Amino acid sequence: MTTEFLDRIELPELVRLPAWADPEVVRSASGIAIVVALIALFLALRIIRRLLVRVVVVVLLAALSVGLWEQRTDLVDCAVDCSCAVFGQPLVIPAELNPNCTAA
Repeated sequence: MTTEFLDRIELPELVRLPAWADPEVVRSASGIAIVVALIALFLALRIIRRLLVRVVVVVLLAALSVGLWEQRTDLVDCAVDCSCAVFGQPLVIPAELNPNCTAA
């Protein structure tokens, strides 16, 4: 339900991602970022003593992990229809993934 709502939101292109940031590289990097966020989540639970701060940090890190996972799953088949984007930022699709996609 919430992902359908978020899919309808059009985000402006804030930055131009470098050419080396193709879908496979970004998918691998997002997997690493998820692991780092989960480690930070565990450390926050162990280190932060104030309950309110702990809850805020845990919720933010959990939301980041879920968002990264959602974006990572979208990168699996996006090269087929030439519509790869991460958090609204378009990715360049190299010719070896889909020769029909042209770089803008």
